[in-house]
Amino acid sequence: MRKTALLSALALVLGLPASAAALPAFGHNALRAEGLADFQVGLFDLEQMSQMNAGLYRARFRQDRVGSNGSYTNWTQLDNLARQASVRGVTLVPVLISLRGEVSYDAPKTPQARDEFATFAAAAVTRYGPKGSFWSSCGCPKQPVRVWEVWNEANFSLYWDGTPNPTEFALLVQAVRAKIRSVDSTARIMLGGLGYASSYDGVNSVEPNGYLRDVISVIGRDGFDALALHSYHSDPNRGVNTALAGTIQTLKTYGGTQSGGRPRHQVWVNEFGKLTRRDDPATPSVNEQTTSETSQLNWLNGFLDRLLPNRAAWNLGPVFWYAMRDSHIQTEDWNRLGLRRTNSDDTDGGAKPAWDAYASRSLSSQPVSLPTVR
Repeated sequence: MRKTALLSALALVLGLPASAAALPAFGHNALRAEGLADFQVGLFDLEQMSQMNAGLYRARFRQDRVGSNGSYTNWTQLDNLARQASVRGVTLVPVLISLRGEVSYDAPKTPQARDEFATFAAAAVTRYGPKGSFWSSCGCPKQPVRVWEVWNEANFSLYWDGTPNPTEFALLVQAVRAKIRSVDSTARIMLGGLGYASSYDGVNSVEPNGYLRDVISVIGRDGFDALALHSYHSDPNRGVNTALAGTIQTLKTYGGTQSGGRPRHQVWVNEFGKLTRRDDPATPSVNEQTTSETSQLNWLNGFLDRLLPNRAAWNLGPVFWYAMRDSHIQTEDWNRLGLRRTNSDDTDGGAKPAWDAYASRSLSSQPVSLPTVR
């Protein structure tokens, strides 16, 4: 029996409530997002997640893909993803989001748009949550979604489709939370991952600590259950001990603390990673792939060596590398953030050194608790 199934069985045997259920401490992102299960190499990746005890997969749940105007019926792709994940003991962590075509993000900024997006979110919970209709008909193990992430990097204009506005985002969280909780009172609401930049101009990017403060001022400290953060800082020490530490202090200041001084809200690191670079034909004497893959390994260890000792003090939940594998079409730097190589014919090209390091940590990890419902 897979470890995730063992955890669920243990909860049932002990008569524990849903809030006592646990989650794997490690997870993955993939460039293919909601389409991962549509490819043979994606099915291979889901199997690897299970075998390495990194049994969480963060996937986009796109409003624009499943319907509009309150009619959400096109679940085929997400059904396939949920089915293929569940048979491998992998739990989905959805990012509730909407795109305009495949190019830009379509942030719900008006009361009507927020209400419709919240209706979509509730429909997703009705299908994939603990009482979801999907599980009784899929012919697969029940692996319900319990944590729902609202949007992604809303403090960047790229993802908010315009100047980031913490009040607009907060109102979206409020609308989504209300409708989700009307369907599942145990659903956990996570503030979509806040990102860090080298500088902030208030138009293309907003500094995450002030942004978080302003969001909490609107929704209140009980308006969410967890906070997601993203870190790609070139220096892992600054990434953890300056960037993440500063935001967690902000969360404690405005969201409150538990006894012992740790934040009341669980903190997830939903994206962290470092890319590797291709060999340069102009310098054949330098094996850049080997050099950069070693650098990626050192960065991963440096980041996690600084982050994980803070698990208790920071109320740390799961952590997710971005991304599990390189793209087979490597036209952009972010196509090479993977822990595994991908051949040009879209087959697995083998593990990079950092893969083994991540697998070793996830295999030996203990599960973490779900966020407390507020």
